[in-house]
Amino acid sequence: MKKRILWLITARSGSKSIPHKNIKLLGGHPLLSYRIKSVIDTDFGYDIWISTDSKEYALIAKEYGAEVPFIRPIELSNDTSSSTAVVLHAMEHAKKNNKEYDYIGVLEPTSPFIKSRHLNEAVNLLQENEEALAVVAVKESRPHKIFIQKDGKYLVELSKNLESLNVLGRQAFEKEITPSGGFYISKWAAFLEKKSFYTPKTLSFVVDEISGVEIDEPIDWHFAEFIFKNKLND
Repeated sequence: MKKRILWLITARSGSKSIPHKNIKLLGGHPLLSYRIKSVIDTDFGYDIWISTDSKEYALIAKEYGAEVPFIRPIELSNDTSSSTAVVLHAMEHAKKNNKEYDYIGVLEPTSPFIKSRHLNEAVNLLQENEEALAVVAVKESRPHKIFIQKDGKYLVELSKNLESLNVLGRQAFEKEITPSGGFYISKWAAFLEKKSFYTPKTLSFVVDEISGVEIDEPIDWHFAEFIFKNKLND
């Protein structure tokens, strides 16, 4: 049985590192449009909602096939706003409007290279694992934590970590993973209870290096343009 999913694309207008990043054109289309398309091409039942504080963003999202059932309140649209509160706000809106879903999924516009196949596979993985509560996109972490220390004048911690190492190649270390920002999917009731996508029963879904690109800073944007220009995301 196909699961009914509410996909929430979070797209506030207050980006400082890249002004109006979420609607900036990448490959000829607004950044947020790629997340909408990735859902439209999936195999399951869904609704796509944009949670935004901007009427301009709302109009653009509608052009690409998303719904905008509300404009996000000011108190949920600043730099310190809780992402959990944003999700719960949308879920409460669904409840008030008698909308029922099996899963809640959050997509951030800053991960434009996640494809519909990733979403299909992730939802199927969650559906197949009855004990699991959620699934989150992750990518390989670089560098390994042994190469990281707190900022300081001297490399005291690094020197201690590395003095006993004979081999520094990647193959010498166990693989580590970190959230990629690509997607966060939870069983509806589980999120209402845990109020988080991260629990001991959250599945990891590893994406490749290109799919795991997350656009936060201008250098990330330039890399994303390079990917499009060279068709590395196909």
